[in-house]
Amino acid sequence: MDFNDDRWQTWNRLMKQTQEGDAGAYERLLLDISPLVFHYVRKRVFNPQHVEDVYQEVMLTFHKARHTYQPERPFGPWFFAVVRNAIWSALQKNRRIAQREVPLENLPEPEAGQAGEDSVDDRLQKALESLPPIYREAVERLKFKGMSVETAAKELGVSKIALRVRAHRGYGLLRKFLTRQEKKT
Repeated sequence: MDFNDDRWQTWNRLMKQTQEGDAGAYERLLLDISPLVFHYVRKRVFNPQHVEDVYQEVMLTFHKARHTYQPERPFGPWFFAVVRNAIWSALQKNRRIAQREVPLENLPEPEAGQAGEDSVDDRLQKALESLPPIYREAVERLKFKGMSVETAAKELGVSKIALRVRAHRGYGLLRKFLTRQEKKT
């Protein structure tokens, strides 16, 4: 791959501008690299159900790692190192989660009268209500209504990347809320 062609030079320039605080350059960079990242993830993640989640993790990792880029060096090798490592980390995370998951058929049925204040549905509802509206809307559309990222983003009037970031932050806040609730009981 020729990292000296115009595309890579443009991305190098956009990354430099991003590091200098140019939000427009960062948005353009994200829009330009997103298809490449998605294609790269899709080729390396064999379970189609995990592609979208891994892609989101890769984009968030890229966002977090952008300060580590050294502008005097080529963008391409740094970019692919970040993406490869993020894919590996996301797959490891998915593997750990899958090992801890309990199949629904193995869950006991709730007994009559047990669906009170401590039921899973009530805790989840309280956790959702605790979220700021922009995060709650993203989580509800993606996870509870089963919308695609594209459809949900259009409905909310935001970019797909912004929706993914909102959903990711919402998931983190839900996790914190539910963990605190679990420790109280």
